Amino acid sequence: MARRNRQHERGLPSLNEARVERRRAFALGKVRLRAMPPQFWLWTGLGMAAFGVTYWRVAAVQLESQKSAVMAKQRAVSKTLGPRIVPFVDRVENWCRDLAGPLRGDEIGAGASWESISHEPGVYFRLRQEDATDKVKIGRAATSSLHDGFTSCFFVGDAASSATEGPKCLRNADCASGLLCNDWEVCVRPPRPYNMRLAYRALRVLTSDWTNQLYGATSDLEVRVQERDLEQVTRVDVPVAIELLQRAKYATVVLDEPPAATVAQANGTLPGESPEARIQRLPHAARVGIWNLLTGQPIVRWRGTAEGRLVSAGRPTQLDPETSASRSRQANSCMLAWELKERLINRNKDDSTRSARPTSPDANGR
Repeated sequence: MARRNRQHERGLPSLNEARVERRRAFALGKVRLRAMPPQFWLWTGLGMAAFGVTYWRVAAVQLESQKSAVMAKQRAVSKTLGPRIVPFVDRVENWCRDLAGPLRGDEIGAGASWESISHEPGVYFRLRQEDATDKVKIGRAATSSLHDGFTSCFFVGDAASSATEGPKCLRNADCASGLLCNDWEVCVRPPRPYNMRLAYRALRVLTSDWTNQLYGATSDLEVRVQERDLEQVTRVDVPVAIELLQRAKYATVVLDEPPAATVAQANGTLPGESPEARIQRLPHAARVGIWNLLTGQPIVRWRGTAEGRLVSAGRPTQLDPETSASRSRQANSCMLAWELKERLINRNKDDSTRSARPTSPDANGR
């Protein structure tokens, strides 16, 4: 039997060589890939493109469906609130423009009673005279119109309500329907007089700007933001606006005229002070109009001076500029309210005296 000159190798030499090559690649961390045919990459690219187009179409259909659902909710709010709040806002805006027009002298109607105006539910709106001539500026001014020294000294609040008692909150969304989160982080009913900004907040979701923003959304995240905004308005602002429309009997508008040029030049603008706050801080003239919301008739059209002075009792103290400015705004607005209040009370006394005075007999002794 012949002896073999080399060691016997089991299996096919090609398989053994491939096995050794794989072991070497794993050991060195290098793996040799076999070249793929061009058709493979072509079909892979076509498949990925088809998947992308299909996914985009499905996502677009779902996005449009989400927009349609939100618009359905918006139409429901518009159908319920729109026919009532839109005419109300338009009427108040027309009154603002009329009050800002040429002066016509003071007009106080016979039915103007401070007792009734100050105690009955009403709407309050304060803005600059120059902003009262344009619809866009009026809407922008409504977002910054708050209770101030005029409301504190002219109107009588609800004695049964307390601004510091109620459920705790951080925002309006934390409160139950019909309640608002105030500066003390307490959920309370809207204080009287109702602020005009409450009507504009409910009206915001019915505007074309809000609708265009929804239609322009390019992702489901943006649509969800719009939907949450609509839900919050529906739950918080709409009930408050409905209460305002149902209960308010008077609308009071205060227009601040620009201060005299000499006064404006002598007093600069404080850091962070808005134009509205600067005017209220300085002595200036202001126009006040009061309308009966039930009849739509004006009952007060009056122009007074917002200029007051606070006298400190005891040892004088040094106040920081912000506190001093706040005190000046309070004093000026309160003095304006007191002047109108006295005018209305004296007018009512004169009317009562004339009605109680006996008539003189005529020539026949009757």
